[in-house]
Amino acid sequence: MGVTIVTMIKKNKNILGLSILEAIISTAIVGIGFVAILSMVNYSVQSIDTSGERTKANYLVSMMAEDVIGHRNSIYGVNSNSEDVVINSDGTITIEGVERPDARRFSDHLAGQEFTTRCGQTANVDATGGTTAPPKDETPKSIYETVFVDAPSNKEEKWMKIFSENRYLKCKGDRDVRRMKVYKVCRWPGVCPYQDTSITDDGMYIGRVQINLNNGKKRKFLYFQTDYKIRK
Repeated sequence: MGVTIVTMIKKNKNILGLSILEAIISTAIVGIGFVAILSMVNYSVQSIDTSGERTKANYLVSMMAEDVIGHRNSIYGVNSNSEDVVINSDGTITIEGVERPDARRFSDHLAGQEFTTRCGQTANVDATGGTTAPPKDETPKSIYETVFVDAPSNKEEKWMKIFSENRYLKCKGDRDVRRMKVYKVCRWPGVCPYQDTSITDDGMYIGRVQINLNNGKKRKFLYFQTDYKIRK
């Protein structure tokens, strides 16, 4: 009987609980593991958000390129329902038998200026010379709310709605600039702003789209040919 009690006492000593030091060390190891997991989750969420913004930027850049290429023969500022619109070989445009020196194709219009917008609306200047934020209207509105008579103006209005009102891409700073510029290139000085002797026709139009993300830290560029005028 005495031998049995001694054996049981030895077995109980072998299955005693953790000491305070062992418990503290175990808790620290588990805590470090949880901190690492939480950090990974936070990084994953941020990566997914950044990846989503870049994917949307790719789609929007392609949208702008398709808008310009698809409407390269549209006349800027002229009603799309106008009949008898003729683009002559010298580049002049005749509408219903009347030559219109002010009429320009979409690529020519974009080559003459640069479409630029920053995310967020521009502040209004008050009477004291300071700046006041414009009133916010939380009511969702269509990007086609303002309708013009010509397709190029409608496209520019759509771009302005998409990029300036922080609707599709997140605005993270003043460096989030969105630009569209078309460069006209030919070999004759005085005819085109940019010269290239390898171009023997009236002009090649190269479009450039730039979208800045994450306060300008990430930039998306797309170069594409918008139009090409064959010399006759």
